[in-house]
Amino acid sequence: MRERLEGIARDGADLYLDGRKVSAAELAWVCCVNEETVYMPDYVTNQDGRLTELRYDKVRLT
Repeated sequence: MRERLEGIARDGADLYLDGRKVSAAELAWVCCVNEETVYMPDYVTNQDGRLTELRYDKVRLT
C-alpha cells in the first residue's frame, strides 16, 4: 500500500487522512494498523480528469 501511495504522491496528488495532509508512509501505517477501522478513499480530480487529491476518511457506522 505504501508503494502505491508513494507513486500517487510522486505523480502530484496530495494525500489526506481525515482532512489532514499526510505522507504516504503515515497514511499506509494508519490504514494498516487500524484493521478494525474502515477508511474510504475519495479520488479528487481536476477538470482534465487528473488525480489531484486522494482523501481517506474514517467511515463511522451509526
